[in-house]
Amino acid sequence: MKKVIGYWLMAIAVLAGCKEDIDTSARYVFTERTVASYLEDHQQFSEYVRLLKEQKVSDVSETTVYQLMTAYGYYTCFAPTNQGIQLYLDSLVIKGIIPQASWDAFPDERTKDSIRTVIVLNSILDGTKQEKKFYTTSFPKVNEEFEINTMADRKISIAYPIKTDQDSIYIDGICPLSKRNRDIEAINGTIHQIGYVINPSNETLGSTLHKYAYDYESGLSVMAGLVEVCGLTDTLSQVKDERYERLYREGAFPSFKWQLRGWEIPAPEHRKYGFTLFAETDEFWEKELGKDRRDIKKEDIIAWITSQGLYPEAVNDDNYNSPDNLLNQFVTYHLLPMRLPVDKLGLHYNEKGYNYNNKNAVPTVPVWAHYVTMGKRRLLRIWESAETEWPCINRFPKLNNGRKEDYHERECSDENKGVEIRTDENSGIVKLINGIIYPIDQPIAYSENVRNELAKVRLRFDSWELQPEAMNNDMRLVSQNDAIWYFSSDPDKQYFENATVNSKQTNFMLLSGRNQSWPNYQGDELLAEGVYDITITCPPVPKSGVYEIRMGVSTYSGTRGICQVYWGPRKDQLVAQGIPVNMQLGGNSENNILGWERDTDDEDYDAEVDKKMRNNGFMKGPEYIVAVAGGRETNRMNAGATRRIVVREAMSPDVTYYIRFKTVQPDYTTKQLFVDYLEWCPKEVYDNPESPEDIW
Repeated sequence: MKKVIGYWLMAIAVLAGCKEDIDTSARYVFTERTVASYLEDHQQFSEYVRLLKEQKVSDVSETTVYQLMTAYGYYTCFAPTNQGIQLYLDSLVIKGIIPQASWDAFPDERTKDSIRTVIVLNSILDGTKQEKKFYTTSFPKVNEEFEINTMADRKISIAYPIKTDQDSIYIDGICPLSKRNRDIEAINGTIHQIGYVINPSNETLGSTLHKYAYDYESGLSVMAGLVEVCGLTDTLSQVKDERYERLYREGAFPSFKWQLRGWEIPAPEHRKYGFTLFAETDEFWEKELGKDRRDIKKEDIIAWITSQGLYPEAVNDDNYNSPDNLLNQFVTYHLLPMRLPVDKLGLHYNEKGYNYNNKNAVPTVPVWAHYVTMGKRRLLRIWESAETEWPCINRFPKLNNGRKEDYHERECSDENKGVEIRTDENSGIVKLINGIIYPIDQPIAYSENVRNELAKVRLRFDSWELQPEAMNNDMRLVSQNDAIWYFSSDPDKQYFENATVNSKQTNFMLLSGRNQSWPNYQGDELLAEGVYDITITCPPVPKSGVYEIRMGVSTYSGTRGICQVYWGPRKDQLVAQGIPVNMQLGGNSENNILGWERDTDDEDYDAEVDKKMRNNGFMKGPEYIVAVAGGRETNRMNAGATRRIVVREAMSPDVTYYIRFKTVQPDYTTKQLFVDYLEWCPKEVYDNPESPEDIW
């Protein structure tokens, strides 16, 4: 019944879009009109205008949203027509919230206020902080989300349901965008007429999977049931850290005055939780097990896992909540502790050959990320390249990785092709307030082959890739210039699960370097000043063996400092690794003690330069990274962007390791810790006489 209602509502919304009143004046630019004045002057928005005048900007402000729309700013307003709002009231009748489709029918003022808040605050993208407003030409691609949240702090996305009609656009799935009344420019924003109310779901991943476990039409009932069996529903229902929210409201996180630039840097307003689930469909399980989805039990899945030879070291008992349990290990490998939207499955920015400023740019060299899964800590790779139609899980191709080659895929065996993550209109992606579900039609597992392949490659992690909170709170791939956040060093108020600030004299920051021409991998950087002391939880290695850990450093700032690196499995007893790292030393340093030289046409000579630098504990930057997005000067050609070899030790996949960066300059409070990225490189790669490590 619920699906019938959903389709009925969509049909009504489509009809509403077809019967809309066309306002030809929308084709003009109103250089003297605000968003508010335009809406006020057009009768089809009279109900919406009334709600704008009643709705406060926040609980602590007397300013109405209408007043905000009269002021300077960068607002993208998706304005529902009177008919669209009436259709939404009709839907509330069907849901039993009100007896009739009238504002006078609400049972109490609180319910009425909450519905008005939904209509108004979800209709406006507040681009004031990022100074951005959206025209249809800059809308995201299908299933991608707007990078700016609504005023209700929610994500909304785009759908293009009619492939033959490029002008057919739906906001958040069921809200048709007017084909004529769109891209209306006002002096403080852009207006788009829509035929229904934007109403993002408040369902969490946990609550949704609880429903799906008993809803065989969902197409994901088997995986949803397994999540329930493993006792993960409550965890996957978390939305925000309520303690952090309370402390923030109480003023516990004042802004930080950064003396270097004279900026007031804010602490994050929220500490949100997020989750991503890659879920085999019911159709897959029916074909694989030869049973109807209604008859598939956990015992069937356990028997299948065993028959595939997966997780042989796991315990096959009925303690499904334990990370040592066989079923738990299978299920949690499908889960990431971060919400990865479609546009961030492939983290594009300054990989070689990619034109970041072109919205329709196609992948060039591959982009990847290696995330630590939930449950038992393991690595899951997401890979995208010019040779793949969709992003893939655990793809391991052979690359053209010679010094004069292009780093594209050369070949990929069937065993290593990975599992596609489809993102088109028919993909069935489920977007929720704290999570996202990607249906997949092949199984994924941390198999022996996956672990072996991961142990054959260099693993490069952006410094913020290791902190799920950065992705969950919209700090990754931020296009705004000078986007920066400050994190408390108070031991009782720390922000990250995998990063501990050990000194209250640490000024800990995340900087987004996008559009700044910084030679940073993926744009952002980890920066600390003062008497800094930070410990980071390392990702697990895939197999036992000897690994190198390297840190990527840019020496362009004269404020770079000197730090001692510590490492080991005991967080409270880490061992110093070699001499302190001087982050001002680069290939452009006086006397060039690193031995850095620009590449020549002689590959053998260039290899000797690389060897000399390694003997000094240094490496050139990767050929993969381009200092200026869309440019040609790579970090390998950049004397100021080098790698430091800081650890070389035997490691085990079953041990959690930590790396600590501590200043050795207590008298120089403006000296910086700079960590762009970290690399985990197995001995098989860096010390392979038959196939030396590539320059990429």
